[in-house]
Amino acid sequence: MQLSLPDYATRFDPLSLSACFLKLKGVGNEPRQATGFFWRLDGKVFLFTNWHVVTGINMMDGKPIGNGWVPERIELSYFERPVANNPDIPADPSMRTALAPTVTVPLYEDFHSPFWIQHQMAFEWNVDLIALELTNLREPSRAFCVNDMTYEKHLHFAGSDVFVLGHALPESISAYPVPFPIWKRGSIASEVIVPWNMRPAFLIDSRTSKGMSGSPVFARIFGPAAMADTTIRTENILTSEFLGIYSGRLFDDENNASIGLVWHRHLIDECLRSPAQGSRDWIPSHSIKLFAPLKKSEEGGPPA
Repeated sequence: MQLSLPDYATRFDPLSLSACFLKLKGVGNEPRQATGFFWRLDGKVFLFTNWHVVTGINMMDGKPIGNGWVPERIELSYFERPVANNPDIPADPSMRTALAPTVTVPLYEDFHSPFWIQHQMAFEWNVDLIALELTNLREPSRAFCVNDMTYEKHLHFAGSDVFVLGHALPESISAYPVPFPIWKRGSIASEVIVPWNMRPAFLIDSRTSKGMSGSPVFARIFGPAAMADTTIRTENILTSEFLGIYSGRLFDDENNASIGLVWHRHLIDECLRSPAQGSRDWIPSHSIKLFAPLKKSEEGGPPA
């Protein structure tokens, strides 16, 4: 019997196909997963995810995470745009494996020579993102890339809705060839225009989970939307805007506030236009310390 669906009045959002499922592989059998997304530039397709995903090191303090486990490669599953009247694609959408390829992406030639690139100020600003050029995609032109979409600029306020599009659920519970991502709702928790802790990032209030590191983050407005030029679009049903890349909660503890970190979208362009060679050796930041308030002991007074 073929699965039937109720006749909801809805439309499928193509952005749901923009998040990639990353299965991290290496020595050891413990399943690890993360999220990434594609970005297109000059005919090339790049995978973006977090630096801590590929290194197993916390970008903020240089400490190992996940018991120090380090991936060697990524099994990357993603979605392709369908080709009209393709007889190789079955009618049942749950069986469209032709639209859900998986490729293996090595992370390094040898342990200290990774293939990825990163932001020039990665360690000075603790920018937790990397880019990997993908050369073994089946048909790069059909891959869903976040910047294939056109986004109009909204007005954003502290408290505005945002969504983290990532893989919060384990692969083992998915019946699809590629797990579908989850739209995890949250809100902007810091003033976007103020660099969080002197870093090009802002905070969100969202109860995310492991596996969502590297997710694209979108603002989504249902109904009339306030635009960047201060006009109001009253005819809108739904509008979305890409804001940046999610890199985890500040405190991964059930008793702490669920505050996550999002790196601004312009860092992606900066990373690709002026890349730094990837490194898995964490370097402590010095420029951030220049903006830290002096302790009493440094001012000549008693220690704080």
